[in-house]
Amino acid sequence: MRRSFRETLKSYIGKAFLGSIVIFSTSSFFLLYPLVSDPDYYKNLILEQVQSKTGFVFDYNDFEPRVFPYPGIALSQVKVSKEKETFITLEELTIHVYFGVFIGKKLEIRDVILSSGSINLQREKDESFPQFTSKLTKETVSANTIQNAEETDEDLLFGSVFKDFPRIFKLRNVRIQFTDKLYDRKLIFYNYETNIDLDETESQIGLYYYGKLNEQPFQINLLAQFLGGKLTFDDLRFEGNVHFDDFSGVNLYDISVIFPYLDLQYAKLDAIVPIYKRDTHTVSADFQGAHLTNLARKGYRPFGDAFINVLISYDDLTTKLSFERIFLEWKGRAKIFGSGFVTFDKPPLSPTIQFEGRSEYIDADTVINVIRLFLDPDLEKSILTRDMPDTAYKDRMNVNLHFNLSRANLRGVFADHLNFHLQYQKSQMSIKKLHLDLYGGVLDAKGSFVWGSQPHLDLTGTAEKISLEKLLSHQFGNAPINGTLESNFQLNALGDSEEEIIRSLKIDGKFEANDGELLSYTNILKPISSIGSLISLKKIDFTRSTPYKKITMNLKYSDRKFQFDNFLLQADGLSGKGAGSIDLDKKIDMKFTIALPGITGRVLKLPIIYKGTYAVNSPYIDPIWLGSIYAGTILLAGPAGATVGGIAGSALSEYVDKAVSNVTETVQNGWNQFRSSISGFFNEPKNTENEKR
Repeated sequence: MRRSFRETLKSYIGKAFLGSIVIFSTSSFFLLYPLVSDPDYYKNLILEQVQSKTGFVFDYNDFEPRVFPYPGIALSQVKVSKEKETFITLEELTIHVYFGVFIGKKLEIRDVILSSGSINLQREKDESFPQFTSKLTKETVSANTIQNAEETDEDLLFGSVFKDFPRIFKLRNVRIQFTDKLYDRKLIFYNYETNIDLDETESQIGLYYYGKLNEQPFQINLLAQFLGGKLTFDDLRFEGNVHFDDFSGVNLYDISVIFPYLDLQYAKLDAIVPIYKRDTHTVSADFQGAHLTNLARKGYRPFGDAFINVLISYDDLTTKLSFERIFLEWKGRAKIFGSGFVTFDKPPLSPTIQFEGRSEYIDADTVINVIRLFLDPDLEKSILTRDMPDTAYKDRMNVNLHFNLSRANLRGVFADHLNFHLQYQKSQMSIKKLHLDLYGGVLDAKGSFVWGSQPHLDLTGTAEKISLEKLLSHQFGNAPINGTLESNFQLNALGDSEEEIIRSLKIDGKFEANDGELLSYTNILKPISSIGSLISLKKIDFTRSTPYKKITMNLKYSDRKFQFDNFLLQADGLSGKGAGSIDLDKKIDMKFTIALPGITGRVLKLPIIYKGTYAVNSPYIDPIWLGSIYAGTILLAGPAGATVGGIAGSALSEYVDKAVSNVTETVQNGWNQFRSSISGFFNEPKNTENEKR
């Protein structure tokens, strides 16, 4: 019976496949026969080669040859030592080699697999790793060694450097304990799975790590390639990502040690961060939805719960560190968008810091507290930064900051909008623009801050149509005066710390309030109501408030005291002038002269004194003047006698129009204490929010 073409084809394929299996099996048998027949020889050959290259000595209980998928050996109950010190203990160590060794070629190790065990690594105080390198002192490193390294650097090729390395290196369930004598600490790496793959043909290195660092889940996936096989930064390309899962800040000691005020022991980070180098000069890390919590200042409670997006890139050609697509949201504290960069130019060029941004809302205290954590860095304390060259950055750098911030809380002052532009150069910060829309009005200012042997702050500005009621209510919860505020002012201070600036602060300005009322303890005309019947003022009632059309005054603040000069009050049918002082112990000493309505008011001046403790004592009429009223009433009888007596009393009283307002008992922590002390005029002091542990 004649077979069909299909059946014939199937027959040929089956025979060919069967023949291939027979040929492969026969070839494999003869090829691997030396390993099977004399496994000790190849075991010793493999271990001797590893020992000659690393200095490692292997001690094991048993071994067996491996033939699939590659020939090799598997050692069980293994201990690896160097210089008689055991630092690796494993359940199993597997080493595979290439087939070429069985046909007379050089032994090449294909892969090394470490399974179920522990590795103890150590860094000495001189930063050496004794398990992997010989301990070399600076004296033993000859000039010839350095010169040879420099000469061969240009010709460094992937194939020549990694030719003797295993192509695959794997760890399975291996615990690595890293004892760091340099910083007196221990790090525990637990490797669930770690793979390192070398591809000499493509000049690629692949890295996959999945495990824990000090019990914190951690994962890296990276593929790197050297174009043309050249081991240079310019030819390096890589793509990968790093996974942080509830990652503890304790593991970032090499970074946190730089900053003397930063405490990361409670900090946590959750993020998946793509990292890549796709061109000749730029390395990038893209943080998307990173969640950072529990930063802390040393000695204080942790704070912070922020989500962060930012693309960080470094260009080695321009030495420029860029921050793009910045987004930070800390609910209730800040929602910020921005971008910027930092350059590290060497002389004669000037390094530059430039940032711009905007906010939907922002709390200045929060931002300032975070910035303070990173002040006064000491680069010598970290192995990562100690070799950075000293570029006299502070004296040479230029800084340019431009921000448009909405809904800004500035130490208790609430601004609907804040726009500022700052420039720093040669130890001087120029305040090019400071514009605030706040409490229904506008504040504009310019100035400078100078560092050096005599650091000082100078600021000049204007305020227009600011609601006193909103301003005082927001800051102190009570508004004893309302109306709108206009002002021209100058502000000066000495020192370069917040405490010094507040302590030496001086203010000199002209202030004008329009269309409002003096309420509560600022109601200086309230005493008039009590004697109105004596001098025909029955229609005027200042019991609740003193309405005014305009109040103008010169204000000076220095040495913890406000001084008011040329106090002028214009009310409906009344006018007044005065002066005085008030300090933040609430000690007040103010005198006012009130001109009453009508023709009589031209000569009848009502003297009011406010002396004692603000909000404890009340304004009162000068007893000399009041005594004259009663004397006139007795002698001349009736309202006419009171009026004549009042005129006489006005002539007898002396008044000097000056007023001072003294600020704080002791300023210890900046504006928070400054504002807290002032609030004592309006209500009881509140407990501070920042508590020590």
